This record gives sequence, structure tokens and C-alpha cells, in this order.
Amino acid sequence: MLPMKAISRTFYHMTANLLFFLVVPVFFFLFVLAYKPFDIEEFLAVGRNRFTLNVIVTTLILFGTLVLSRMFVFLLRRNIDMNWAQYILWCSMEVVFAGMMTSILVGVGWHGAVPYFTVMAKCLLYILAIVIFPYAMITMAIQLYVLGKLAQTAPYIDEKTLIRFYDDQKRLKLVLASTAILYIEAEDNYVHIIHMDNGRVKDYTLRSSMRALEDVLSRHSLVRCHRSYYVNPAHVDMVRKDENGFALAMLDREGVKSIPVSKRYYENLTAIL
Repeated sequence: MLPMKAISRTFYHMTANLLFFLVVPVFFFLFVLAYKPFDIEEFLAVGRNRFTLNVIVTTLILFGTLVLSRMFVFLLRRNIDMNWAQYILWCSMEVVFAGMMTSILVGVGWHGAVPYFTVMAKCLLYILAIVIFPYAMITMAIQLYVLGKLAQTAPYIDEKTLIRFYDDQKRLKLVLASTAILYIEAEDNYVHIIHMDNGRVKDYTLRSSMRALEDVLSRHSLVRCHRSYYVNPAHVDMVRKDENGFALAMLDREGVKSIPVSKRYYENLTAIL
């Protein structure tokens, strides 16, 4: 099983934490007073007309819980790296702790008329049902902000530089920026597309012929240098001849073999360089 992706470091920033311990309690307070969902009014009144007072105290408990929890996360931000499952668990623990603290207050008010575990279960359910909305909205807002920042810093790729490679059945198999291609080598009924992907040299084998690719490769400034090779001049450091007089194109990536250059294409390639 693949590990779950870590949350963005933005979730540890003070601004993000302020949103949680300010927005969530305020939402809880206003929502409960305005809508009195479920039977929460009777429950928090504890038979003594203490509804408003207990809503205020519950809100303060929720506020205090979130302040302590989020400040802890902020202070230890350099030493923790939660994934999404751990983050959801952390949020759940905040709700559980606030619910348990509230259940002590409400349980005392009921003086045993309602079993304590019933009080605790109701407190947990009420708080969870109400705060799950602001939790979700704040989390989504932060994540959208993170994705927006990533989109702004992502390298721009001009659609015109993309080469779409189709196999011999006209099925789209690979899309690459022309600048990422180092060279293309023909082998029997296949071509090897040697390209860069996240800083690594990769080889994609495509069932196609060099003849089928000639037009699209030429349009994207790849140059034929041999009967079996096309090369990207942008990645050619130099063309030199070996001890036997055969010309070789030396590429600008370590570990990539030299590409043979035949006499027929030598002058054209060196003129471009």
C-alpha cells in the first residue's frame, strides 16, 4: 500500500491555525443560538434554564481546546509531518477532547438524572455534527490556496511545444515537450524516445516507425543525424570524430550514450550548432 500524501506545510502556519480556533468556536456559538438543532436546547439547559450560559461555556471550552491544540502544532511545526489520515485523526481528537470537557460540565448540571456516558455521547455527537462544517470549509479553503500557489509557480508549458506520439494503430501513447526529448532511436518496428522526466533520463518504447514520425519531429526542430536517429540539437554539446573518423554527437546529460552522425547529415547538424 502506498503511503498517504503529507499535508501541506501551510496547515502549520499561524494564519491557518488562527482560522481554526477563531472561526470554529464562533460558528458553533452562532449556529447553536440561531438554530438550536436537534434537542440541544433542552439538553444544554439541564432542566435549569441554563441553555445560553452552557452554550457560552461550551464555546469557550471549544475555543480553549483549539488554541492549545493548534499552538502545539505551530510550535512543533518543524518536527512533525502529518499525512491526511493523521491530520483527520488530530482534528477528531480535538472534537473528542472538547466533547469530554463539555460532558463534565453538563453531567454535573444533570445531577445523575441522565447517565454520564449518555451525556458524554450526546456532547460528542452535538459538537461533531456542528463543527464538521467549518472544519471542512477551512481545510478546503487552505488546500485550494495551496493548489493555487502551486499553479502559479508551476513551469509554463507552451502547447505548441508538445509532441503527441501515436503508435502504429493511431492510439495516443505519450505527450512530451519537445525540449524534454534528447534523441529518438529506431529499432525494428519500434522507436525508443529518450527524454528527461523530473531530472531523470527515461526511455519510452513506442511501436511505430521513424518514417511515421518524420514530419512531427521536423516541425519541432528535432534533426535527423543518422538513418536510425533523430537528435535534439538543444541537448548536443558538440560533435566530434572518433579515432576511426566516425562522427558522434555528445549530449549534455551524463550517462547518455553518444549518437552516431552519418556523413549525409553531418553538415546539416553542425550548421545548426
